[in-house]
Amino acid sequence: MTNIPTDLLRTFVTIKDLGGFTSAGELLGRSQPAISLQVKKLEELLNTKIFLRGSSLELTEDGEYLYEAARQMLEINDQIIAKVRGDNVSGKVRLGIPNDFELAFLPKALRNLSRVYPNIVVEVDCEISKVILQRYQKGHYDLALAMEYAKEDEDRDARDYRLEGLEWVYKDSRLIDGDDDPIPLIAYPQGCVYRSLMEEALQSQQHPFRFMYTSTSLLGIFSAVEEGLGITAMARSVIPEHLKHTVRSGSLPELGKVCIGLYYKQRELNVASRHVLDFLRSGLANM
Repeated sequence: MTNIPTDLLRTFVTIKDLGGFTSAGELLGRSQPAISLQVKKLEELLNTKIFLRGSSLELTEDGEYLYEAARQMLEINDQIIAKVRGDNVSGKVRLGIPNDFELAFLPKALRNLSRVYPNIVVEVDCEISKVILQRYQKGHYDLALAMEYAKEDEDRDARDYRLEGLEWVYKDSRLIDGDDDPIPLIAYPQGCVYRSLMEEALQSQQHPFRFMYTSTSLLGIFSAVEEGLGITAMARSVIPEHLKHTVRSGSLPELGKVCIGLYYKQRELNVASRHVLDFLRSGLANM
């Protein structure tokens, strides 16, 4: 009977989640040659290739299957360790998060967290990112997730942020086909990054627009789009499947990218907050 060491699986999953051997090595405390050797051992053990050799870290068909299976195995492994050792971690963690991302990945991340640490309670507050960051600076949250303009040079931990392309989201194609008609926009209030980028992109092309509907609620935004009141912009990973979306069209310019990042004060994190941070990082990597 052949057994797969969990440390090899953890290395493989971490490489895929973080998008590189170097980043995985930094997280796992191993050198890049050591990480590469572990991947080689895993491939030899399974007698297959799991990464397509080239400039990117794309997975082979076997690699895709192994990735999904490995994540499940590691989750079970971690649950067993926590349960049997009696790691009865408890506490309340205050989390601020943009409305969009509450639905995009938070339920799954918290579900996985609750399986391993059922006594950690996460108190979630949803708002636009500008408000989230203001409240975080005032000490309202232990952890915060916020959306900002993408920077050319990010100098923070690669696990703490994700770059996302924005797309135009709409229900009726006729709303984006009018060449000279003002484009009807649906948006969050002033201060929202989505709103600012829509305005800047349309102003740069001198295309007329008007705000038809403004709401602080994600449900309100979705409802207005579904009723055909106008179009909006969202990060690619949070767009509902039933709505149409495009990077650009004849009358709509590209919106560029945004940065979704985690904020926390390392020295102020307690044990419960650190565990929540780990699961949020995993959620960001797998959106």
